[in-house]
Amino acid sequence: MMLIGALLLATHMDACHVLTKRDIAAVQGESFTAATLTAHQEMSQCFYQLPTFTKSVSVDVIRDKEFWESHFHEGEKERAHEEEAHAPREIKGLGDDALWIGGRMAGSLYVRKGDSVLRVSVGGPGNEEGRVAKSQRLAAQALKRL
Repeated sequence: MMLIGALLLATHMDACHVLTKRDIAAVQGESFTAATLTAHQEMSQCFYQLPTFTKSVSVDVIRDKEFWESHFHEGEKERAHEEEAHAPREIKGLGDDALWIGGRMAGSLYVRKGDSVLRVSVGGPGNEEGRVAKSQRLAAQALKRL
């Protein structure tokens, strides 16, 4: 039974282990009080709940080498031109590719590293630029453990 669990962890990264309380506190100003894992075949999602609920953080780890191409190269670029406010914005210096997708109220940072994709979304007050910066800082920490 232990071997099966070890094999599962080796093939599917647990999204609740890519960020620490210290990582999140450094960016959001609070440590998380709970981390809730949801896992599917090729995706692991963690919701890091903070004492100020609206400042909570969500992270997905997607182990699907086709995900990036199918979501960001085939259909997303055409849709982005139709809706400029939410057009994917390239972010330099993270992983192999990184895109911010969002608007002034919410958004997510997607980072591709090899065959994996990391999605980071932060809550809390502030503008879009602040959320992008916070997401970048958390993604940089998470990539070290991916």
